[in-house]
Amino acid sequence: MDDYIIYGAGFPPQYYVLEKGEDGIWKSVFGPDPDLVDAQAKLNDLSGVRARNDKGQLVGDDPSTPNINEAYVSGKAPKKKAAPKKAAKKSKAKGGK
Repeated sequence: MDDYIIYGAGFPPQYYVLEKGEDGIWKSVFGPDPDLVDAQAKLNDLSGVRARNDKGQLVGDDPSTPNINEAYVSGKAPKKKAAPKKAAKKSKAKGGK
């Protein structure tokens, strides 16, 4: 969840959802939007906030609804991040005469 934040600026306020890039610079991925509720919904959608019941326990997905994932507040599971690429092994050159 540390990769996304909501930033508000101006009057009347405009809200932006920012994503932290690999270089450490925040970039806008949603906005401007005058409604904070919309910005918060987009933030939840991007960051994958898990749904909870009245007791605070995590809610599981209902398999009878294949197009909605009840385990997440937004109804969608977050996209999985790609695994870092492994460095290619360098082959040693065979020594000649």
